[in-house]
Amino acid sequence: MNASLLLPLSLLLLPACNNKPEPADLGQGGYTLARFSDCGELKTWVAGAWTEELVRSRYGYGWGYAVEDGATSGSGTASPTEYSETNVQESGVDEPDLVKTDGSYLYVTHGSSFSVVKSWPAEDTSVLSTLDLDGTPFALFLQGDRAAVMATVWGYGGDGSSGGGGGGTVPDSSTEESGWESGYYEGSGVAPDWAGDSDRYYTSSTRISVIDLSDRSAPQVLREIDLEGYYTDARMIDGDIYVVTNTYSSMPQSLWDLSWSDTLGLPVLADGDWDDQAAVTAAADEARALLYPYVLTTVLGMSAEELLPEVRDQVPGEDAAPVLLTECTDVYHPDGLSSPSSLAVTHFKLDEGDAGSDVSATGLLSDGWEIYASADSLYVTQTSWWWWWGWGDLDLKTHVHKFQLDGADTVYVGSGSVDGWLLNSYSMSEQDGYLRVATTDINWWWGDVSGTGTTAAEPANNVFVLQEDAGALTEVGELRGIAPNEQIYAARFMGDVGYLVTYQQTDPLFTLDLSDPTAPAVVGELEVNGYSSYLHPAGDGYLLAVGMDGDSDGSILGFQVSLFDISDPAAPTLADRLALESDDWSSSEALWDPHAFTYFADTLSLPIYTSVDGVSFSGLWVLDVDLDGGTLSELGRVDHSEMAGLSTCPDDPYDDCYDTGDYAWMRRSVVIEDWLYSLSSYGIKVTELRDPAAEVASVLWYPAG
Repeated sequence: MNASLLLPLSLLLLPACNNKPEPADLGQGGYTLARFSDCGELKTWVAGAWTEELVRSRYGYGWGYAVEDGATSGSGTASPTEYSETNVQESGVDEPDLVKTDGSYLYVTHGSSFSVVKSWPAEDTSVLSTLDLDGTPFALFLQGDRAAVMATVWGYGGDGSSGGGGGGTVPDSSTEESGWESGYYEGSGVAPDWAGDSDRYYTSSTRISVIDLSDRSAPQVLREIDLEGYYTDARMIDGDIYVVTNTYSSMPQSLWDLSWSDTLGLPVLADGDWDDQAAVTAAADEARALLYPYVLTTVLGMSAEELLPEVRDQVPGEDAAPVLLTECTDVYHPDGLSSPSSLAVTHFKLDEGDAGSDVSATGLLSDGWEIYASADSLYVTQTSWWWWWGWGDLDLKTHVHKFQLDGADTVYVGSGSVDGWLLNSYSMSEQDGYLRVATTDINWWWGDVSGTGTTAAEPANNVFVLQEDAGALTEVGELRGIAPNEQIYAARFMGDVGYLVTYQQTDPLFTLDLSDPTAPAVVGELEVNGYSSYLHPAGDGYLLAVGMDGDSDGSILGFQVSLFDISDPAAPTLADRLALESDDWSSSEALWDPHAFTYFADTLSLPIYTSVDGVSFSGLWVLDVDLDGGTLSELGRVDHSEMAGLSTCPDDPYDDCYDTGDYAWMRRSVVIEDWLYSLSSYGIKVTELRDPAAEVASVLWYPAG
């Protein structure tokens, strides 16, 4: 290590010297980002963040730290020309899902496998080939003759006994083996090399297998890209794949032990002192000053590889060594206190490049679990949850970081902050350089409508419009106070209009005029029972919605589909509603994952889970959407339950049949021409689109015998 990166020796001496280093006062919740100038600056910042995490774990009630085409009818022999694609938020910005199709084939992740299924002609549907992959594959991208399959692999690792790679000493506070040190565990695959590195504890990595599909009957894995960290989300634009991962800081176990030991004489609070915020704050300040010299010494003795996420890009079986995903100077940090986690935006080209040739990344020493991407930009958001101490008002804010997407050149553009928290990625939308953001002032986790720290007179919902200006996302328009004391349950922005659904007892649907970015306005409102959680454009003048039915008292009754007439934005109406029959519960994956929502050729198909007369059912619900008449009606259902009896128990995270009995868990549906392909944990059925009872083919993933 370059000695110029270290603090003077006098500052590294432990309590025997009075000249002890102190953490910089970063303040709370800063959001403007800047690059680290060198690894020494990065380490000093990490030391401050780790110290804060240790102090909060002991004096903050544990709340403050992150542990956190022309159509042909029928099934001819020619290639199909019309088929459904993954339901995505923005046209041209693809999203990963567990199934993709090009019409002639289905490409599916299931259990620990990736399968290519011949899907045309429909009656000849069959498994063409299957690859067993390490880990648990959960989604893929497809372009031409290549697929990128993403999987999660898990592991324990690290002895946690020392303060990093060298350079500092930490007082020995315990000789007992930590739970993190109990060994190494592999999930359903092989964890990357870093899972066993010194001081690396419970770890997750994202493995991306790039597969050559030029011969569908014998696909070949060309390269494996292992990204250290938890998968967050990904997007593909014209073959450029951007993957966002979060990596929790690998703080040595010895520092955790030190913060809970008597070695440093950290303040001990009596039971009655915990209600005295001033006493707790004073104790935390004293502990921070005592801990920081040891944390700084430890961090300065660690290598960059121990502090930042790594990547391994190799030909299968090569066993290449992992390398840093980003250099220290490729990492940004906020100007205020934030999570000590590392977020990375990683890019590679799907249809080009060999192993080790084209992976690039931009890093951020913060976390962020909600992303939105337009064709040109990627936005990452972080809520104020991390820097709250667990008492007093929770300052409900969201930080928004913008990155410009241009292939390998992912460039940080600027950051901003808005009041409230976002529901999901559909709460954001970019148009003509303006980012529209919908937030709620209410604490999502507890539904708390008081003492939340909002600047509004009473908690409500908001729409903010941000524009990049000189490296900052500046607010240029706002609309506050929508539906006081309610929460946003669904949002959708489409061009110059927007729609919000809020809920407390009934469900208001608000229509928004966004044509003037400086003055967003509510132009219409409709109040109905229940709520909607996903809104989908359905031709001129209509919105399809999925949600939960309810009564006028606010009681939730079960899953429903609604059709809203929005032809007059000032006076939206409920054109029709269809509730799913159930005894006491019903649900659908489409409530929280729009990829389970398939709307194609005036037909809506959704996975449903319900119980009728005490019998549980997981299947596909197929509805006719008549936009001429403004009505919804059931065409039929597809049931996979008998497939379980024909199959062995799958290696599938959604079907634990050893514990719960055989159960075919419906997941997705695809439409090719006039045929409906339903996908469950046990296989695929092919039926007529408009007559789901007419089955023409089926495929079992795990046939018995």
